[in-house]
Formats: sequence, C-alpha cells, structure tokens
Amino acid sequence: MRDAVKPFTVSAPASSANLGAGFDAVALALELRMTARVREPAAGTPAAWTYRGAHAPTHDGLRGCIERGIARIAPSPPPLTVELENAIPLGGGLGSSAAAYALGVAIGAQLQPQSPGDEALARAVAELEGHPDNALAAWYGGIVVAAFGEDGLTSARFAPLPLAAVVVVPEIALPTAQARALIPVSYSRADVVYGVQRAALLGAALAGGRLDLLRAAVRDRLHQPYRAALIPGLEEMLAIDDPAVVAVALSGAGPSVLALVRGESARVGGLLAAIFARHGVRSAIETPSFAANGLTLTR
Repeated sequence: MRDAVKPFTVSAPASSANLGAGFDAVALALELRMTARVREPAAGTPAAWTYRGAHAPTHDGLRGCIERGIARIAPSPPPLTVELENAIPLGGGLGSSAAAYALGVAIGAQLQPQSPGDEALARAVAELEGHPDNALAAWYGGIVVAAFGEDGLTSARFAPLPLAAVVVVPEIALPTAQARALIPVSYSRADVVYGVQRAALLGAALAGGRLDLLRAAVRDRLHQPYRAALIPGLEEMLAIDDPAVVAVALSGAGPSVLALVRGESARVGGLLAAIFARHGVRSAIETPSFAANGLTLTR
C-alpha cells in the first residue's frame, strides 16, 4: 500500500510575454500568483476543488489545465482536495494557463515516488502551454528568452529589471485563439527584418541591462499592429511619450497592456487607463513587483 500524499502548497506567477518584438520568445514573471493547496482526502472520499481569490475562476477551465499537467507526470493520480486561489486576471494575456500547467506539473511530480528532473518538468510545462516564453517564466521566474523546436527547449534567464511594472487590464473579451487568428500567415521582407533587428536588440538590452534600448527594442510589426484593431487605444499607448515610461507593450496576446516605468507607477497607470476610458473601455490597474522566483513549493 502506498503512503498518503502529505499536504503541500504550490504557486506560480503571472507572466507578460512577447514584450513587443520578442513574439513567442520573451516573457517576464510578475508577482500575481496562482496557488494550489493540495492534500489527499481520506480513503473513499472523492476529489474536491474549491476556488478563491481576486480572480477566482467561474468554471473548471483552470482545473482542466492543472489536471492535464498532473496527468502528464502522474498518469494515475489519487483523488485530491485542491484549494485554488488565483490573483492572475483571467483572459488578460497574463499567463494564467501557463501558471496552471506549471502547478499541475509540480503537483504531478509530488505524486511520483521519484520526480523527473527539473529540465523534464520545465519541458512538460512548455509542451502543454505551447508557448515556451510564458511557460518558463511561470516555472523559473525572472525574465526568460526561450526557443522550442528541433534543438529541443533552450532558454536564457535574466534577473528582473531595476524598473517597476504597470499592467492595465481592460474589460474586453479577447480569447487567445481569437487574438492568434488576427496574425497574418506571411510578412513582407521589410517587416521580418524590422522584427529581427528589434528582437536581437531586445535580447541584448535584457542581457546587458541597457534600459535605454528598451523603447526601441519593444517596437513590433509582427503582432501588435494586427491586434490593435480589437484593443481600442492600444496604438496611442504604444506611442506614449512620458519621462517615467521606459517601454510599453501588449501583454501576451492582450488585451492587457504592460508598461515598464521608472517610478510613478500610479500616475502612469492612470494615463493608460485614461486612454482606455476615452475609448469607452473600463479597466483595472495592477502594479505588481517582478517575480524573481517562479514555481514555489512548501510542505
């Protein structure tokens, strides 16, 4: 007879991906966390899930992601009691599904007599999520530049920037699948060159701590111009010129907007929210710190 699972808690941070030119390659982790408190109920007791938090899910979508993550590592898990507390805005382009897959994979590892290595677990999160940038930001924290393909999963991780983050979350429904459908299947050579130049500049800026390069490095022609059609005011926000603002980018597939700022977070958040308001869109302002740590586990 196997031993019962001892109670434990896992949490994973939100992530803001792309950062403009880093489409599907760059993400940073934010201290808005999804947390699961897990225990095994008494024998014969069915599984039970409860949802809490500022952004508690209203359906079982996140549960499905977590359960797929568990099954990826532990194909025959026991019934579990899970208390899920979520502070990540849902459907906002802030990596809630990546955080959920990270939780599931971490829970699955705890259910196995011998856990797979960290590299295998990170790869499982990336394969489940489909986007290595969000996945590895949720798993490792910090800033991640990632690639996934014939060379396997490769990445570089950097410490958080000496800046503050402002995230403005509009009350717009923009499912990721719909946001993806806006992206063209081909680009002009000029747009590809433009994107490659700025993606390279973005990687260099992150690696070298060159904050002065970020404004130019986050400019993009691959996804933000196409998604702007469904996000009122986005073009104005991307062009904002303010001494406190280092860079502005669409967060993931949107519709949230991320600003990297030198202090004055509340004022900058108000400026971005006011642009949404002028277009008749209500929004909420988040000012999370950067998450230096990704997946955490406590017993």
